Amino acid sequence: MVRKFGWLAAALTPLLAGCVDRRFVVETNVPGAQVFWEGKPLGPSPVDSKWEYAGNYNFTALAPGYEPLTQKVRFAPKWYMYPPLDLITETLYPGRIEDVRRVTLTLTPSRQLTDAELLANGDRLRAEGKALPPSRIPNKRDAAPRPAGAPAAPPPSTTPGPSDPVTPPLAPGLPPGTGILPQPRSGQ
Repeated sequence: MVRKFGWLAAALTPLLAGCVDRRFVVETNVPGAQVFWEGKPLGPSPVDSKWEYAGNYNFTALAPGYEPLTQKVRFAPKWYMYPPLDLITETLYPGRIEDVRRVTLTLTPSRQLTDAELLANGDRLRAEGKALPPSRIPNKRDAAPRPAGAPAAPPPSTTPGPSDPVTPPLAPGLPPGTGILPQPRSGQ
């Protein structure tokens, strides 16, 4: 008789186990914006995923033509997450608890820079580059001086060899080293 009740108790135990389903849904004002949670990609919005613990989480949304947005969202604990209630709701409570958190991210359209702002940014970056300390990587020009009486290395050849790629001529009137190729005229 005890065996029958033992099997019955074992069969009913999974039905009595509690369950808390925690998930969040992320929506943006730009449909299809790429959403990241703690640096991990979730997919295009609207998107949902599961979470386990209450706390602060970083959400990032990216969309073409919009400024990138990173927002910190707090998932506050609810009554059933505090000890010893968490033990009861996770294991003994016979029902199911759904905890769905909604996160809304509002992206702002990106602003086009004016020519003056673009030039100012370029000047600022150029000044920062000039203020950097010199590189510690040895350069061919900074190689050790050759010993006295050693022959000088021959200058590099300017005529292309059989394995050298042939570079097209530069556009007329441009200084050498600009790397700009002439553009074909229309109708050619």
